[in-house]
Amino acid sequence: MTQQRIDWYDEYWAQTWYRNTFLVRRATQIARGVDADRDWNSVYDAGCNFTCIAMIIGVNPAYLASTLSTQRFFYADAALQARRVTGKLGGMVWDQNAPDTRRRTFTVEHFWHPRLRRRVTITLSFVESRVTRCYETAVAIINAIRARGDHIVCGTDEHSHLVAGSIGNKYFLWDPSDIELTVEQTLAGEMTLKRLFQDNRARDIEFWRYRCDIQ
Repeated sequence: MTQQRIDWYDEYWAQTWYRNTFLVRRATQIARGVDADRDWNSVYDAGCNFTCIAMIIGVNPAYLASTLSTQRFFYADAALQARRVTGKLGGMVWDQNAPDTRRRTFTVEHFWHPRLRRRVTITLSFVESRVTRCYETAVAIINAIRARGDHIVCGTDEHSHLVAGSIGNKYFLWDPSDIELTVEQTLAGEMTLKRLFQDNRARDIEFWRYRCDIQ
């Protein structure tokens, strides 16, 4: 018997669709890392967590990045050195693949929401973080967060996924990158919570709880 699939989100986006969208407040902050990976501070190279946030809100990452560039949302990461297009060397400006615990909430007013087809005020708040190496504990964490109507981004310190729905009694994830798994494979539910733990044995998996209010 086919197991029932429940999608929690209407739209899904891949970070790798946005090679020329940058996580910066101004163009002079566009930069490329000086480490071995040589990543740019673009959604393509460094926007997995940001893409998950965009899906929670229900807008594409390029639109959200452009909107948040007018706020103090993107900050320099002193732990990640990069050379800007101006030639200046310093901390890379990006979303740092994690919630900023010093600035736990952002609000955008008069925001045109394409699905709702009206202007709204959006408030996204980071509520808490939980870490575990146990799959069963992770299921309990997700159950508790969903019971409160909140959203979950999860992953290692290298890559984030959105907990996107369920198939039967198992949770499936949206992988913002379509490099290891294609968009078609992710949509088919191949990236499950259990697979995340199997692929990252003996590693911490972090669960970030978000609350999104749209008025």
